[in-house]
Amino acid sequence: MSRQVLQRASWGVADQALSSLTNFALGILVARSATTAGFGAFSIVFTTFTVTLGLSRALTSEPLMVRYSGSARPVWQRGTAAATGTALAVGVAVGFICGLVGWMIVGGTLGAPFLALGATLPGLLLQDCWRYAFFANGEGRKAFMNDALCAAVLVVVFGALIRSGGASIGLLVLAWGGASTVGAIVGVLQSSVAPTPQRGRRWASRHRDLIPRYVGEFVASSGGGQLSVYGVGLIAGLGTLGSLRAAYLMFGPLQVLFVGVALVAVPELVRVLRQSPRDLQLASGGLSMLLATVALGWGVAVMLTPAPLGRAILGPVWSAAHPLAIALTVGWIASGIIAGAAAAIRASAAARRGLTARVAGSLLGVGGAIIGVTLDGARGAAWGLALAACVECAFWWTQLSRALREIDMRPGAAPSDPVPFVVHQPAVAEKC
Repeated sequence: MSRQVLQRASWGVADQALSSLTNFALGILVARSATTAGFGAFSIVFTTFTVTLGLSRALTSEPLMVRYSGSARPVWQRGTAAATGTALAVGVAVGFICGLVGWMIVGGTLGAPFLALGATLPGLLLQDCWRYAFFANGEGRKAFMNDALCAAVLVVVFGALIRSGGASIGLLVLAWGGASTVGAIVGVLQSSVAPTPQRGRRWASRHRDLIPRYVGEFVASSGGGQLSVYGVGLIAGLGTLGSLRAAYLMFGPLQVLFVGVALVAVPELVRVLRQSPRDLQLASGGLSMLLATVALGWGVAVMLTPAPLGRAILGPVWSAAHPLAIALTVGWIASGIIAGAAAAIRASAAARRGLTARVAGSLLGVGGAIIGVTLDGARGAAWGLALAACVECAFWWTQLSRALREIDMRPGAAPSDPVPFVVHQPAVAEKC
């Protein structure tokens, strides 16, 4: 792996860590300043945001990374203008609906947070799209600096709200979304590209072979995860679900690493594919082995963590969570093996192959969690998810092999060549 690739990967991990930290800080502040009902209202608002963000990425950011990574700058600029413009249009449309909902229930617990989300959703989606655009162009440093600016604005505004004693849920959401809006504006200056919402329809038409399948992947992944959570809770109770969720917290840094690497892996593999399609499988295999090795190392570290230190980190739930570490380590190793194949399928624009593997993985995860928790509580659920992820590995690598054969049989340009404008949370982490 070249020094330049390592540097770009480092920016990806650092950027994802910073992005996750700001969302975590928002959740902590809301939890400390809200009633139980208020925190429930915030959860609904934040879930609305995450669902909208996932759909926006499937519509804009992911096709941009697949089709425009490593392109000549003028081509990247045209694609970025269309992608960011589409993200902005999605934000305005969904934001209007959120604002309307907030206005209709103004005065209730949900009213002000939904109004705040509606006002800032365009900036939230646009700022996230800039992150992907910068990584597609090999400029991860710009994405990190943009997120760092958002975090700095957030710290200042949160501090002012806390000192004034006016840290209501609506104002906290408004401050969080407002900080991202600042980042969205700065992204225009960083890239010298102006979003063009009027190209949204043309963008969707140009990438209609990718977008519906990317949306399908998102729905399958998020839906499978929610079904697993609800299934474990309904069958075994909240205590068992809490033990499983606490166990996943021990592997939180791995999730940040995997998502951060994925930000860089897809554009890097697009570059590999353009240079030599035959090297794609080798590069993705190397990525899988690297991530699987890191997962093994982290799992061993968790298993060897002394009980006093574990209790200091997780509190009393440590004793219930720690026995699940072996199963979760196996699951994360499998997720590492999946990650390379998933990134390569993305890079090759084999959206149908990715959707097939994702749906299979989601069904396996739901089945593994429900059967496992029925047989042996939290430990059974953890092993059910882990074994499901191991089986899922075969689906992803089989689909990648078929995608590569289709590339070999296709004359001319690689499928990820840019379309000019004329003018894998790791699977197991998503389950619980």
